[in-house]
Amino acid sequence: LGDSRVTQTISLSAGSGRLDFATTVDWQESRRLLKVAFPVDVRSQRATYEIQYGHVERPTHANTSWDLARFEVCAQRWADLSEPGYGVALLNDCKYGYDIQGNVMRLSLLRAPGWPDPQADRGEHRFTYALLPHSGDLRDGGVVDAGYELNVPLRPVPTAPSGGQRARRESLLRVDQPGVVVDAVKKAEDTDDMVVRLYEAWGQRGPVRLTCAAPVAEARRADLLERPQEIVDLDDDGSIPLRLRPFEVVTLLLELA
Repeated sequence: LGDSRVTQTISLSAGSGRLDFATTVDWQESRRLLKVAFPVDVRSQRATYEIQYGHVERPTHANTSWDLARFEVCAQRWADLSEPGYGVALLNDCKYGYDIQGNVMRLSLLRAPGWPDPQADRGEHRFTYALLPHSGDLRDGGVVDAGYELNVPLRPVPTAPSGGQRARRESLLRVDQPGVVVDAVKKAEDTDDMVVRLYEAWGQRGPVRLTCAAPVAEARRADLLERPQEIVDLDDDGSIPLRLRPFEVVTLLLELA
């Protein structure tokens, strides 16, 4: 490709509907922009783009001057184009400039501007993007989960056989609603509490129950600086009931028994 070399491994894993494009580029261009484009068989007036703790919609046409000015959208792990009953998501692990016009989904990969840094992006790059056709909309198609699966893949760790009494399969934390994501788990900065940050990713309100594998003695809401706020009453089984608004971010301080 010009003075550059692009190597791709295109793979479809068994049991998966996600087509991965693992890409290595030795980028040596000047005043050029590298994009990938997928014309898809989907008709929709709007596309959806992931932002931090939620998503936004943008038109797929340029009917007005302000639509024309928004020729690219900043997004995180995915962009989705869906019609009733069917859609396609374009996922990525480190590229954040999308544009979707009509039925063509494009992702900006590398650039070579003349200013302010003529050497911008020069050298070797490794990244992966993926195409995910799905039934229904982004909620039915599991697009949010697919974005996490590409960016935070499972890491197998070999261990010695254990004669322990714990269950063979168990989650440290789990929620009972598919649209709620546990985004971060850490130790509190000033105490021994466990900090759990979760958010509502689908844009809908409703109840959710958080269950911890370890017994919880007390649960409190906190702000983003981990300052304690009101106590959350625990259910009889030790789970934590919450009621979330669309795209609400919740931080909890859990004191383990």
